[in-house]
Amino acid sequence: MLGKRAIVLCAIGIVLVGVTYIVGLRPFQKAGEIKAVDACATLGDPSRAVAALRAVVPEHASYAFDDNVPDPRRDSMDSSYLTTCFIYGDGQQLGWAEAEMTEYDHPSGWIEEVVEQYDSASSLTPFTAGDKAVASPRVAAVYLPCTSHGSQRHLSVVVHLKQPGDADGTVLRSHLIVLAKNAAVFAHRKARCDRGAVG
Repeated sequence: MLGKRAIVLCAIGIVLVGVTYIVGLRPFQKAGEIKAVDACATLGDPSRAVAALRAVVPEHASYAFDDNVPDPRRDSMDSSYLTTCFIYGDGQQLGWAEAEMTEYDHPSGWIEEVVEQYDSASSLTPFTAGDKAVASPRVAAVYLPCTSHGSQRHLSVVVHLKQPGDADGTVLRSHLIVLAKNAAVFAHRKARCDRGAVG
């Protein structure tokens, strides 16, 4: 018959195995590593992007990225630009980033129609970048001027965290801001913008 100590140790073992499944790791499986060589180019500077990603996503055995540029801006008269980056952990989508050329009469319209899809207005607080930038522990977004052809042609850069890691809200928000600004710098250059700066 098992003693009390053995029963307690067995119970602890069962709990630990259950926790590893909950966080997406099989028992005794090493956590995966997010590598700069694998990260989306559209996230910008890879060392900064990877450091920020490591701080915000949950632990998984493996990570994968899907980087797309379905609508590059080919010349100064082109009025569109679109890139997307999807981040996966063990096949689950953890988050994504998107940069798109768009036009709103006022940045407040952009926040209401674009950013508030991913978090409530009360959760969003401003940070310094572009014409307008807001963030929460779930999303960070920058609205910055791009072209001189059309008075309101801007880039909308949004990073959305669908499955956050264990960091607290302040840490999540600060690293999402790094990701958004990093992606905005990349988009501003690749979209051949001749107005504004990320800041």
